[in-house]
Formats: sequence, structure tokens, C-alpha cells
Amino acid sequence: MEFTVFLAGYNILVRSIYPDVYDMCRDYMVSSAPDFSITISPSDIEYERVVNIREMEVEGLPVVEYSSAYLETLAVYRKIVSVLLDKGVLLMHGAVVAVGSSAWLFTAPSGTGKTTHINLWLENIPGSYVVNGDKPLISVSSTPVVYGTPWAGKEGMNRNVGVPLSGIVFLSRGLENSICEATMSSVLPTFIQQCYRPRDKKLLEKSLALVSRLGKAVPLYRLSCNMDPSAAHVAYEFLSGDVHE
Repeated sequence: MEFTVFLAGYNILVRSIYPDVYDMCRDYMVSSAPDFSITISPSDIEYERVVNIREMEVEGLPVVEYSSAYLETLAVYRKIVSVLLDKGVLLMHGAVVAVGSSAWLFTAPSGTGKTTHINLWLENIPGSYVVNGDKPLISVSSTPVVYGTPWAGKEGMNRNVGVPLSGIVFLSRGLENSICEATMSSVLPTFIQQCYRPRDKKLLEKSLALVSRLGKAVPLYRLSCNMDPSAAHVAYEFLSGDVHE
């Protein structure tokens, strides 16, 4: 089946096998002429199956046999993201929350509490909304813009918008809530770990180059929080103050 989606400023024609990815992308579909296209083959789906099994084995988790239809959704995004690297667009694992025209991306290893933290914003910061809860796209330029996508984790929190990215926050658990500015060198290992890292050497070099550019284009922060509602206030007051200074 064929359909066109609008992601990170580009119209992308998708040729898929199963209907699941079509249903997933409904809110992002357009009738405009595509800027480029991607086509999924059975071998692309099998590649995702192998990668998935390998990752679970490395992490010591029980192997789960996902359906081919679900694995195709991963294959579609992998191909889209790989092409977008040439256009200055980077995939970063994280949760993006925004207030008005300012967005912040919270990133950390899985299980740290990114979703929990942005839910605190939704509950305690008036006017806050989620751009993407898991795998947003960032157009890296002098003024980076972060975009919602249908690939938004198990919670599916996303909105079809592009919002100027006001900063990246490296999240960790702590007994008390505190936030400060961070240097690129102090967060670089996590930064790289949380970005799309293709196996192809040339694509990896493009991804790392975008990481470097992004780290220079937006402020970086470290946030230690205890997941109490006050964590959202501490973070927002500091971050929004930095934007308005």
C-alpha cells in the first residue's frame, strides 16, 4: 500500500506491506507531492526481527517474537530517518514537552522516568503539551525545530507539530530536585547513546556530525529529580527563565 506522510518538513511516500503502519500514520498523512520515497521489502522486516532479538539478548531480557506488521513500523522509521540524515534531521530518543512556542527534550536511558517527568508537566504546568513521548525528529539548524511523529512509544503521546527546541535536558533520578547548565563534554556519551546510530559508517558519521551541531545550537542541562510534582516546577522555572533572559 502507498501513502504520503509529512514529517520534519518533508513529504515522504511510503510503500508498505501491512496496514498497521498506514493506520499508525493517519494523523500525519498529506496529499502533497513527495520529496522522496521509501519502500519496504520482507528482508527489511527480517532485519528488524534480527536486531530486536540481538538487543534483547544483550540486555538479558526474554526474547519476544513481534509480528511482522509491527516490525514493519520499525523498518519504515529506520528508512525514513536514514534518508533524513542527509537533510539535517536527527532522531533522538527522548520525551519532548512544550509550553507555547518553546519545547524541551528530556533524555535519559530507558527506565529513568522521562515519561513520568513530562506527565508532571502536564499535571502542574498550565499550557504544557507533549510534542513526542519517545522518538522525536529534530531539524538541526541555527534554530533547531523538534517535530512530533507517530513513533511515540507505548503511550503514543505525540502531536503533529514542529516547535523551536529551547534545550535538551539530561535527566537522572535524585533525592532532591535540581537543575543546572551542562557542558557538551560532560553529557556527550549519553547524547550519542540517545541518538540514532546507524550501522552504516557513512550514515553514522552524518548522525554524529548532527549531534555536534545540535549540541552547539541549543542549551544543554542536567536535571536531577525525585518525580515529586515540584520537579516540574523546578525544571520549568529554570528553563523558561533561561529562554526569556
